[in-house]
Amino acid sequence: MQITVYTFTTSLLMAFALFVLYTRMKNWLESNIPIMFYVIMIGWVKTYADTVPALPLYVGLGLALLLRFEFLGRNLVRFLKFAEFCVIGAVVYLCFKSIGV
Repeated sequence: MQITVYTFTTSLLMAFALFVLYTRMKNWLESNIPIMFYVIMIGWVKTYADTVPALPLYVGLGLALLLRFEFLGRNLVRFLKFAEFCVIGAVVYLCFKSIGV
């Protein structure tokens, strides 16, 4: 793997994705960090990355916005968090695949 601006930026965004997973594990449901992550990732995908589809990011953004509601039940919050973990895992995998690791 050769270090370029694209691979470095992709690696930083993958580290940011892991930080978002950390915030979700700590139950910081009202944090703006996941929303900022998805907005930055969508902008990055639309601008630079043709190999990473934007659909999982849109789904993740919708899940992050749904988790901000306070009236959701405990089981629904668990399901939404699990779905968001799956989306972030898929995004990280696609990023690894795009930089050739």
